Amino acid sequence: MKTQVEPLKSMETLYEEAAGNSRNYKIYDEMGKYYQKEGNLKRAYLCCVHSHFLCDREEEAILLSEQIETLKKKLKNEIPSVTIMIPSVAVPAQMEAILNASLALKEDCETVIILDTEESEEVTSQLLENQEITVVSVKGLSPHAAYEKAAAMAGETDDLLLLDRGSALLSHALFNLRMSLYKDEETGAANAVTNGPAQGLTEFVTPIRRADGYAIEHNLPGDRHMDPTLIPTCGSLLIRRDCWDKVNGFDDSFLTLEVAQKDLSFQLLQSKKLTYLCHHAYVYTLAQPQNNSARWFDYNHFYEKWNVRLNYSLFSRPDILGLITDPPQTPLKILDVGCACGASLLSIKNKFPNADLHGIELDPGSWSIASKLFPVTQGNVEEDLDYPLESFDYIIFGDVLEHLHQPQAVLVNMKRYLKPGGMILASIPNIMHISVLGDLLNGNFTYQDSGILDRTHLRFFTKGEIQKMFSRAGYEITDMGNTRVWISEDQQKLIQTLCTISTSPADAFTAYQYLVKAKKL
Repeated sequence: MKTQVEPLKSMETLYEEAAGNSRNYKIYDEMGKYYQKEGNLKRAYLCCVHSHFLCDREEEAILLSEQIETLKKKLKNEIPSVTIMIPSVAVPAQMEAILNASLALKEDCETVIILDTEESEEVTSQLLENQEITVVSVKGLSPHAAYEKAAAMAGETDDLLLLDRGSALLSHALFNLRMSLYKDEETGAANAVTNGPAQGLTEFVTPIRRADGYAIEHNLPGDRHMDPTLIPTCGSLLIRRDCWDKVNGFDDSFLTLEVAQKDLSFQLLQSKKLTYLCHHAYVYTLAQPQNNSARWFDYNHFYEKWNVRLNYSLFSRPDILGLITDPPQTPLKILDVGCACGASLLSIKNKFPNADLHGIELDPGSWSIASKLFPVTQGNVEEDLDYPLESFDYIIFGDVLEHLHQPQAVLVNMKRYLKPGGMILASIPNIMHISVLGDLLNGNFTYQDSGILDRTHLRFFTKGEIQKMFSRAGYEITDMGNTRVWISEDQQKLIQTLCTISTSPADAFTAYQYLVKAKKL
């Protein structure tokens, strides 16, 4: 009599089961079988390794070991091993807590390298006594020199996990980072997420344990927890070794790990390799002193190298993108006017994989990055455009119209490129915001580097003027929301006073930007 083979569970079912009990090793075993069937042997191997790590039953562990060996043979020399690199910290109790937590969760990683800055003799002695780690002195070295020295001691083909200074691994974080790294061949690095470091701690084990309890519940498997990003937002980064070698590691002209990693992500983009922000790879970070002068130097140097500012042009606009409510598989065609470095286009592609995405960007630095990822025209939207007529479902203006000489004329012209019933999505600053009116009442209308009074703004709008502009241009506004920022108690009192002498509601003074969805008529 033949034994009936149970059908594989769907991945969505396995995700739901993991949400109920993320430490159930059987779930990851099932995931391994799923990926093996799909032909992604690296992910299948990682699932088996994680299942084996979590397994507390000897007989089952033996079977999982056999599966791992079978997958090793199929993968030949392409097993995605990892070397973990941990910078030292000066407080012995911190260093001990970080090491204990990370070593307990290193799974099958054979090499753990501590980059010792030798700030504390006690820490150095403590590290040298530990038989589970390799200690390399990086005293006085730049990030490039320090990690080049450490990488030379790693396995020749090992991927490199660079934990941020003061960061400790938590449950499932390593697994989810490794799974993210092997999502596809376009992925070059996987970025963890972390807490805002707590100041003034004197005991370090308990906060890490509490964070680990959170991680067990929230570091859940699934690509839906991944977002493509232009630059890392957390200093803990897993990098594919072939990508690291191709760009020769960090640029030796940067002084801080933070900016060296951001520069590395830009280098990866030149090879069309993406960095993913992994919301399901939470690590815990203990507060560390910052070298602000070095950080300031690196921010300026990054601009000199890439002609892109790190505090501008690199972030997606989920508030605007939330106005796109089509089903995820819809084959949309979208144009992002003023797409900057392409962060919003990346987010759209992640949500709508069948979308045909285009951009326009005037700034040469931003264009040079965005054009590596998408068809992006370097030019001015107020000039003639070389796009087929009636071809776009959506045209996005994310804080762009206020920079134009003739925004209404541009909206009229854009109707030619929208499909029948196509939509304009726009965010537009509100000149009636209380931060502007409060200063204006005191005689100040001072331009700034960014914000509502950005010195490059040529036009200013209220809600009513926005509505008039879209109506005159031949659109029907179908949705109009707003964004808000913090308002002080004094500003709130001023709003109450203004409402007594104005016909405008309080919302007119608290809306920072208006979000507009307008249909072509």
